[in-house]
Amino acid sequence: MDLTSQGPWRRLQWLRRLPLPLSALLLIGGALLMAPHGDLFDPAQLLAFWRAAVVMGLGFVLSWFLPAIPRTTFWAVAVLTRLLLLSMEPGDDIWRYLWEGGIQLQGFSPYHLPPDAPALEALRPPWWGQINHPDTTAIYPPLAQLLFRLHAAVAQQVLLFKVSFLAADLAICGLLAARFGAACTALYAWNPLVIYGISGGGHYDSWFLLPLVAGWLLAERDPRPQGRRRQAWIDLLLGLSVALKWITLPLLLHRATSRWRQFRRPGPVLSTLLLGLAPLLLGALAFCRGPVCPLLPTGSSFMRTGRSAEWLPHWIGQLWPASLQTNAVHGLLLLPVLVLLLATTARLGVFAWRYLLALLLLSPVVHAWYFIWLMPFAVPSQNWGARLVSLSAFVYFVLPSRLPDWQLTTPERLLLWLPLLLGLLLSRWPWGRSRTDPAVQR
Repeated sequence: MDLTSQGPWRRLQWLRRLPLPLSALLLIGGALLMAPHGDLFDPAQLLAFWRAAVVMGLGFVLSWFLPAIPRTTFWAVAVLTRLLLLSMEPGDDIWRYLWEGGIQLQGFSPYHLPPDAPALEALRPPWWGQINHPDTTAIYPPLAQLLFRLHAAVAQQVLLFKVSFLAADLAICGLLAARFGAACTALYAWNPLVIYGISGGGHYDSWFLLPLVAGWLLAERDPRPQGRRRQAWIDLLLGLSVALKWITLPLLLHRATSRWRQFRRPGPVLSTLLLGLAPLLLGALAFCRGPVCPLLPTGSSFMRTGRSAEWLPHWIGQLWPASLQTNAVHGLLLLPVLVLLLATTARLGVFAWRYLLALLLLSPVVHAWYFIWLMPFAVPSQNWGARLVSLSAFVYFVLPSRLPDWQLTTPERLLLWLPLLLGLLLSRWPWGRSRTDPAVQR
């Protein structure tokens, strides 16, 4: 006899349907609570911001245990939470986007003049004081700069930039849902860190993630040999991502390495590199003046000694104080890891996950929204590290209110990073692995 068909048990069946609407309501309600508290440089805003993040986090945690999510509910939550945060006070990165796009319209290059250059003083808008690192020239790649210029030509307004980031973010949700389904994609689409980072904080990371995710999914769509047109699209999409964010260059190298393994001829490898680097090189032509082409402020203190919420560089610095004087040492440490991953990792999605994880662990500069980079590639495996750091990363936001002291305490650093490390360990156990696509992590 089926006991669930009997009276008392039957009346309790509604409890099984409760997690879905509760998860959705917590996420939407949390976003509504978070929207007025975006000025994190004001210590009075921080507790209210964290309370809202906890509410969203509870909704996010409930979504981990949903066997299925209806498409209508999936999109309702993904869209509504993002729209609610559009009006939120953004982080300070967006003021550089607006500034660097705006000065290009006046004939100036952000790679040649920092925001505080005397030649640009007459162009300073009322919000100029909110630009971060005003003594440092542009750090974003050429295609990103051209997009800043295009948006500034339409309107030098925060909302326009945010809407553009949101559109790319929702496109990523669509690509992932079409491949992995709504329930798995909730790890990205219903993720409070992603929702805040893109729509609330106004960080442009969805721009470079969109072509990267599209190229990855196209490359792994099926095991059959890929035609030349499809190969070219994959190379171009990865190249667009590189031209928007420097850190994706190793993924193009992985693509070239895979082509060599497949064909054992230089022709396909050169084709991949030329097509993949074309967006970066063509974009650079708009800013290079003869032999002078300073696309990175390599001499700036930000690049040489800047630190933010780092993990391994912090502990290395405790044991080897000299490493605090230069960040180059951590780039050198990343090189052998990168070589090892290129030699041992065949699939693009797995390589992306492992490389980006290593990059974050070794980077001397880590901001909370950097963890968003991991999330699309954690969708197939539902990695516990990605899940847990989506919650613990909110510890980072204690920093803005402490300026000029930009240092986490030891307990704060542990609280931010240990959930990621613990989650990585849990995901190695059979019960912690995804039942949807276990082959992805091979």
